Amino acid sequence: MSLGGLDGAGWRGEEYSAAAEHHRAVDEWFLLRHPPRAWDTVVDLGCGTGEFTAKLGLLVPDGLVIGVDQDPSMLATARRRAGANLEFVTASATDFDRLIPPGTVDLVVSRAMLHWLPMSAYPQVFAAVHRVLRPDGWYHSESAAAGNAAGVIRLIERIARANDLRPPEPFPEPEPVAHLLADAGFDIPDDGVRTVIQHRPFTRDELAAMLRTTAAISLTRQAPEAAHARLADELAYAVDELRAPDGSYDQTFVRLEILVRKPVP
Repeated sequence: MSLGGLDGAGWRGEEYSAAAEHHRAVDEWFLLRHPPRAWDTVVDLGCGTGEFTAKLGLLVPDGLVIGVDQDPSMLATARRRAGANLEFVTASATDFDRLIPPGTVDLVVSRAMLHWLPMSAYPQVFAAVHRVLRPDGWYHSESAAAGNAAGVIRLIERIARANDLRPPEPFPEPEPVAHLLADAGFDIPDDGVRTVIQHRPFTRDELAAMLRTTAAISLTRQAPEAAHARLADELAYAVDELRAPDGSYDQTFVRLEILVRKPVP
């Protein structure tokens, strides 16, 4: 389900970074699918606190990595990682192309970002990505797909209803996303849009931190600031509802992976 957008309501960069180890644990999986070349210009769209952006910078010593995010707290944390070939800019996923010249980027990557947007925004995102890519450039993304962290989503829905807030929209299936990418002009390989199931281990404290710093954003962004801490705590305090029969707090993530190419004219 779409968790509602990227307007930054309630994000706290340092706290998010501390709770995002479960994302960093799959960095290598993501990079192995389409590693950047040493000279590439890469855009990290929705770069957040910049850990992955900095890792990309090490992989392109003769290139450039541009981290894009619209949240000030996230970017303040990211900019502490700045290196000689790293830049960070403030823009949304739907209009970042106003800051980057067309046809100048070899690779656009995006990690755990698309699911924060409604599907109605995807055409704008894909058009912006297509515009900045060079011919034969690639777009590689992973985000939540239908079935992702199902127990967490049920918990968010329950607390949303109890507080007269909107529940999140359903996360997308691959097929409609593939159609939108084709409409934007991308070539789509046979496995270019697919779901990947990942078992992500969590301790109780790690899962509670993820609920408080990340999952809670889908609630806090709808509420006045005075209610943010209460809503985040309400979600985190319910962590034991996610305890499995074996006593673990591990979660099954279902990721929508996109790897598509801008064709050569």
